[in-house]
Amino acid sequence: MKALLLILTLISFSFLSFSCSKEKKEATEMKTVTLTEKQKQLITSSNAFGFQFFNKVVEISENNTNLMVSPLSVSMALGMTRNGAASSTLEALTNTLGYSGMSDSEINESYKYIIETFSTLDPKVKMQIANSIWYRNTFSVEQAFLLSNQQYFDASVAPLDFTSPSAIGIINTWVNEKTNQLIPKIIEEIPADAVMYLINAVYFKGQWKYQFAKDKTQPKPFYLSDGTEVLAQSMAQHALLKYYAGTGFEAIELPYNQGNYSMAVILPEQGKSVNDIISMLSQENWNSWSRQFAEKDIQLQLPKFRYEYDEEQMKQILSDMGMAVAFDSDQADFTRINSNGGLYISRVKHKTFIETNEEGSEAAAVTSVEVGVTSVGPDQPYFFAVNRPFVYFIQEKSTGTILFIGTVMNPDL
Repeated sequence: MKALLLILTLISFSFLSFSCSKEKKEATEMKTVTLTEKQKQLITSSNAFGFQFFNKVVEISENNTNLMVSPLSVSMALGMTRNGAASSTLEALTNTLGYSGMSDSEINESYKYIIETFSTLDPKVKMQIANSIWYRNTFSVEQAFLLSNQQYFDASVAPLDFTSPSAIGIINTWVNEKTNQLIPKIIEEIPADAVMYLINAVYFKGQWKYQFAKDKTQPKPFYLSDGTEVLAQSMAQHALLKYYAGTGFEAIELPYNQGNYSMAVILPEQGKSVNDIISMLSQENWNSWSRQFAEKDIQLQLPKFRYEYDEEQMKQILSDMGMAVAFDSDQADFTRINSNGGLYISRVKHKTFIETNEEGSEAAAVTSVEVGVTSVGPDQPYFFAVNRPFVYFIQEKSTGTILFIGTVMNPDL
């Protein structure tokens, strides 16, 4: 029997905007987000999943490639997909995401809390998370699956005539709107056997607490991993920033506005590489490092950078992480999406984009899951020159939620 395809697509977009000023801007204090034990477990597990996922991406990537992934984006996409899984497939997704010991409602409630809370943390930071489900109007979908995603992920649900020439435009218009026109489209065509698209969009816009001045940006040497020197347009600022020197690296934290959101930059010591740092990345290490950051008078040099990344080997990565059964057409069980069974994940894709300059940064992440049906200190400021490959995080500080992890191997690409 001709195979049907169920396509679940997640888009996560993040935009960070920084105004330029020579003066430091006063901001209110960081808000503390109170979490239940289960919410803490979900966020910790999402971060741990993200570190493991990022390590896998680095393992199979080409050397000297700028990378960026979004742990929150990928885990949320799989969290929504998980609502349709059953039996060993449900167990595999639960274990891979690190949610063992949590009930469906506890997992979904935790995502709901993130969606609702992150949007109101900082009055001068705009963060929105939007979800939608589009399914072929002739395809039968379990109502419990739709209701779970409506209730917990605030997903809008709409049947759509996928044979209509306007269907692609309708879906892409939603994507374009929810990403503030930064991702104009996610689908080029709707295959004859496609029956569903599940889409998540995250939008973030903020400004540095300590802003960069355009007139201080100058071309500075940046030393690639092979020793080659390139000139990179580098921003500069003098500020009191959180700083930590670890074994083989040093790091700083750049807060946005009141400080709930921040970017951490991890710079390997001379003689060390980005891969040396990535090999140490784990939730345990990151928790330890985070606790040891302390304020320091910093003269910062940070390159502007702009790049996109397309990870096309998600199926291999997620299978290696424990989700192989979900990709097995004979064993996968997604009967909570359609009770007739036969569903399996046939393809997963993750694509990201980021640009950082004096005015702002734009960051986007897209994760698509395609499922097939087989049958129906000192007096002088410390000079922190980011002039060689580095790792960075964008995170929500109070909860420790990591939104993006990336590397910049060459800002001049």
